[in-house]
Amino acid sequence: MEFVGTWMLKEQVGYEEFMKLMGVPEQYIAAGKNAPVTLKVECSDGENFVVTTTTGPKSWTDTFKVGEPATICGPGQRPINTVVHLVDGKLTGEYEIGGTNLQACRQVVGDKLHDILSTEGITFKRIFDRQ
Repeated sequence: MEFVGTWMLKEQVGYEEFMKLMGVPEQYIAAGKNAPVTLKVECSDGENFVVTTTTGPKSWTDTFKVGEPATICGPGQRPINTVVHLVDGKLTGEYEIGGTNLQACRQVVGDKLHDILSTEGITFKRIFDRQ
């Protein structure tokens, strides 16, 4: 499974604009802008995922099974309900936060993990290097 491993944030685009749209308070946006982000992805069977995210001093773990409803941590660390799908090697999902519909896609491109959130013409893209 290509997603499995530890990933370190290398670059991000659209962070501030996206977080403002999500209603994340300015002090959290400023604190998170340059915080180191690490993802640890575990999956033993191709369906059951455990993703631990560490952002500066904070850490949280999301668990989900592909194709089944799950509650995961969204922008601003708000709980969101979604169903994650595995389509053409991409983990995808759609969810709603405060009346705003979002599309999420996580995929491995070469030796990098791309994490993309999109809504209302705004895209927030994070690119991670494998550690």
